[in-house]
Amino acid sequence: MKKIFRFAVLLFIISLFAFMTACSDAEKADSAAAAVEPVQSTAAQKSFNVNGSGKVVGVASQHMGNAWNKNSVQAIKDILEPYGFTVNHQDGGGSTSTQVAAVETFITQKVDYIIVSGGEGGAFNSVSVQAKNAGIPVIGVDMFLDGGITGIMCDNWSGGVQMGIYAINKMKGQGKYILLDTSGWATLLWRGRGAESVLNSFSAIKKIGATREVPAVDPVTEGYEITKAALQADPDINAVLITWNMPAIGVYNALRELNKIDQVTIISADTGDDVISAMLEPEAGDWGFMGQNSYELGTLAAESVLTHASGGVVPFAQIGTTYFVTNDDYIKGDLKTVKIQTPEDHWKEVLEPVLGSLSDYMD
Repeated sequence: MKKIFRFAVLLFIISLFAFMTACSDAEKADSAAAAVEPVQSTAAQKSFNVNGSGKVVGVASQHMGNAWNKNSVQAIKDILEPYGFTVNHQDGGGSTSTQVAAVETFITQKVDYIIVSGGEGGAFNSVSVQAKNAGIPVIGVDMFLDGGITGIMCDNWSGGVQMGIYAINKMKGQGKYILLDTSGWATLLWRGRGAESVLNSFSAIKKIGATREVPAVDPVTEGYEITKAALQADPDINAVLITWNMPAIGVYNALRELNKIDQVTIISADTGDDVISAMLEPEAGDWGFMGQNSYELGTLAAESVLTHASGGVVPFAQIGTTYFVTNDDYIKGDLKTVKIQTPEDHWKEVLEPVLGSLSDYMD
């Protein structure tokens, strides 16, 4: 009898060990899977009581040449398709007129929703009003639209100011810079103006020439040629500001060719695999950029569709996360970002050390 009992105990211990091992392996597998999943906004965890079967969401993007556009569109598909929506994506191929035409086609097709994902915001005000009059809700990503039910973007002004602060620190308050921009994109304009609002405060900082315009078609080559020509004309330029990521790669290529990596700082905008890869190269010089999470922005756009379809209220304007990223250890820890708080949280952090608790002060 004792032998049977001992055997039963032994069998239980073996079974328990096997179970724990299996659980441990499962946890490790889950952990590994989680480690490779893309980072998404917490908003992506929301659930909606919506049946999108038979409904079409038209998505118009200006181009699909960089990670920003790809991730935004992917998020829209990832969020909406599980609810049964058909996502009809049209790529403008870098042409604003083609992108506007896609929106006009969506209106003719009487799709259920239209999302304009990136591009020259002002160019879509007229068609967004047309869509509104046709009863089709329009959502803008990286833009605010006159006829849209909501516009979604990052804090491009503050991001531009961060770019200016980084530039001033690298130039030590004096020197020369050039600015590369693409006209028509309000978000890019705000970044450039934000940066220059800082730079213009210093009398020893000089902008060389007017803002250089980079067309959306082949921006890498354009960024390269503009930067090379500027540096050949004035070798003493200390910094190059660029309002989006693709021309920045052309700038980087020009600096490498001219052996100017150590003399010229790059300050750019937009998160991209191209920019990150270049910044991590051993020969890369100091580089800082204002970034954003386009997957998060696309998620907010898709969730606006779901909120509207379920009868909920969609804010007229929404904001995503703004980042500042640099490979420069000297300045990296000194840049501060905007902190969004409730009045109570702000009182506790800023005023309570001097004025005491909010409840005591209100009494």
